[in-house]
Amino acid sequence: MTTNLLIAALNTTTSRPPDDTPTPLWIGYLSVIIAVLFFGTNLVPAGKYPIGDGLSFQFFMCCGIWVTGLVIDLFVKSPQFYPLVLIGGILWTTGNILSLLVIRINGLGMSMLLWCTTNMLIGWASGHFGWFGLIPEDVEKPYLNYIGVAIATISGAVFLAIRTIRPEEISVDIEERQPILQPSPPVVITTSNDALIETTTITTPASPPTKMYLRVIGCFLAILAGVLFGFIFIPSTYIQDHPYGQYQSASKNGLHYVFAMYSGIFFSSMFYFIIYIAYKGNRPYLHVPSIFPGILSGIMWGIAQAGFLVANSVLSQTISFPLITIGPGTIAIFWSIFYFKDISGQRNYLIIIGGTLLRIISAVLIVLSKPIPH
Repeated sequence: MTTNLLIAALNTTTSRPPDDTPTPLWIGYLSVIIAVLFFGTNLVPAGKYPIGDGLSFQFFMCCGIWVTGLVIDLFVKSPQFYPLVLIGGILWTTGNILSLLVIRINGLGMSMLLWCTTNMLIGWASGHFGWFGLIPEDVEKPYLNYIGVAIATISGAVFLAIRTIRPEEISVDIEERQPILQPSPPVVITTSNDALIETTTITTPASPPTKMYLRVIGCFLAILAGVLFGFIFIPSTYIQDHPYGQYQSASKNGLHYVFAMYSGIFFSSMFYFIIYIAYKGNRPYLHVPSIFPGILSGIMWGIAQAGFLVANSVLSQTISFPLITIGPGTIAIFWSIFYFKDISGQRNYLIIIGGTLLRIISAVLIVLSKPIPH
């Protein structure tokens, strides 16, 4: 059913609509639903496979993303390729690499709260206030939009209180599990599967000042990753907002910028992966059974991001960013409850109910603020 809905959205947005005939808003909201479902589910195929330090998994995921972009590009008949959009893909890959490091410093919960909240606020603000030369995007009822974004931010802090099942302590070869910047001697570590991503925490002793220093660095890098994630649509939106000069043939169809963005993701990921292989002395951590799940995760992410691009074009970032950034976390939590079964207990369920209600209220307020088409 979801595939049929996506095809309907693609068919409706294949051609650039005339300037006096804006794309129907329902296409934008359909794209939001597709993006939320696929962003919230894209890591499920890989959720039960070890990914080590994540660099190899990340590369194969980006391969799946690029293939998805190629298929979409062929479907929309290979529109003009704008090199500027490559920058958006490079920013995403850089933020994704940072997130792998941040998780190992501050854990998944705090890290995701910081970069998801920063991502939402940066993406929303850049569209709403017209940063970096973008045309400011207005809504009919700004106060509802502001309140909705504020509640969405609060809901992230609520979900942070969720506790997963206690991880088991195991000893493993450091060559299989060590993060890139960790020293080489074998150590005892703990592993956990929280919100569909395997995380690793080094349990070697560290002095309180060192721990505090690392936490500060981790928080800074998480915020930096969120800023990079929030900037990824600025190049494509800038081109859409300036249909004159070198961009006079620019399309309003978000799908026309998918291949350029995904190419930026693929080639920058290849660049980082080559550096990683060189650093590891041509011995990267590679768990063969996780390769296909990584590619599949990339395909699902690629579909979600395509929906995000369409939603930005139809609804504006002021509407789409808050809706799409708050939804996937809730979907992932339900996967954790019913499939991975690493979240249980009355306390957790009450937190999830409260956080979900806040996000529903936030989404309703944001939708009611009503976008004003360009």
